Amino acid sequence: MNKGTAGSLSEGFSEGLSEGFSEGFSEGFSEGLSEGLSEGLSEGLSEGFSEGFSEGWPEGPPPRGLRRGRPQGGGDIPGGSGFPGGYGRIARAGFATPAELGFKPWAADFLVTSGVPAFPTELVIDPWKMTPPLQWRTEDWDPSLRFWALPFDPQLTEWLQTTNLAAPNTQVAREFAAGHARWTHDGSQNDAEARLQHQIDNLVQSKWLRAEDVKWWGWAGSGAARDKPAGFAEIQVEIEAMLTDFKDSRAAYLAEARAQAPAMRPYFNQLLGIGGTQKPWTVHLMRCATAIAHIAYMYFKGRFVRVRPSTLCPGLAPPFGPPQHPAFPSGHSTAAHMVALFLLRVPGIAQLYGVIDPGKPVRRRPTIAELRTGDPTLLRVPPLWLAERVARNRERIGLHYPSDSHAGRTLAIGIDEAIFEPPVTGGQPALQLPTLERVLLRAGAEWPVFK
Repeated sequence: MNKGTAGSLSEGFSEGLSEGFSEGFSEGFSEGLSEGLSEGLSEGLSEGFSEGFSEGWPEGPPPRGLRRGRPQGGGDIPGGSGFPGGYGRIARAGFATPAELGFKPWAADFLVTSGVPAFPTELVIDPWKMTPPLQWRTEDWDPSLRFWALPFDPQLTEWLQTTNLAAPNTQVAREFAAGHARWTHDGSQNDAEARLQHQIDNLVQSKWLRAEDVKWWGWAGSGAARDKPAGFAEIQVEIEAMLTDFKDSRAAYLAEARAQAPAMRPYFNQLLGIGGTQKPWTVHLMRCATAIAHIAYMYFKGRFVRVRPSTLCPGLAPPFGPPQHPAFPSGHSTAAHMVALFLLRVPGIAQLYGVIDPGKPVRRRPTIAELRTGDPTLLRVPPLWLAERVARNRERIGLHYPSDSHAGRTLAIGIDEAIFEPPVTGGQPALQLPTLERVLLRAGAEWPVFK
């Protein structure tokens, strides 16, 4: 190692460790002396090691605009830059995004010159005509996420390497993973395509996915033969909608989408006007939501292995990324809707920001049946409005197909129902997460309840 490299490594390591330790310590301490100190030290050290090591990369640190201040591992928990989990020295621009795929500006000029479009959008690749089909491969995953290409590990052994074991959301994620048989809806077929077909049948029947969400795959109904030509036709419709977004709204929403890329939870803090020192258990509840969402959407990404839209249509020209994990379902959509639904489980939040019933002074939480209708009036519910906005922004910047976003929303509703709603025949909800129940009770105590 030459002198310049050693100096860069030392300086970057020192700066990252100092900044991460300071931020993690102060945040954790404010959340409670015993639990908060443990969480703060763990988060700060993780952040310091990962960011410091990345800044000391031999080729020089990526510009601050390409570096993420708080690299996240599983479920909104610091980590995930590679080094803490032993995945090697990998400089990243964001979660699962190599530094080389950091932000690149594109001029919003769509003038057709001599019959040639400004961006190469005319040809869309049909993934189902390829042999084998054009799908996400194991080596396409970020190295720190390749374990998601393996059979699901209910112990979350590798996922826990870059998480803070003292945090409530980590224990909630472990409890959720332990109940995987009740949310994966998996089959036992030996043939990979037949197994996924059966799994889709179960997900649609259980209302964890809509039929429209899986038309791109060629799903034509339970027990029906797969219709790949119809699947590609649906893909073309989706990409055309994304190209319209590119022309009409990407420039207007780019700064917002870029800010939401590393983590969308701060936008919910802003919406509710809260910080960790004001309502720490509400913040923990949101972290629990993102942890559960992360386990679920990564599992399903590994099952559907859908390539990103820009793979099929490079002319979408995403300004950064895409992240190195599959497209379906959208992680941002799943997590944002999960956060919104969990927040609306807090009575005081639902009374302030829920559904308006004419003639009643306080609002209420929407029912599962109402959520599944897709009624656009539900976007008047601020947390649901924000979740939808986050999801749409990922489409606007070319990272997700519309069906990725819709699937994330539907999955979040299904998970919320399985955790909180008892079956119509009576008994307990399908998923028992005792740690989440305690977090929800403590979050509820932070908000006034009205009559």
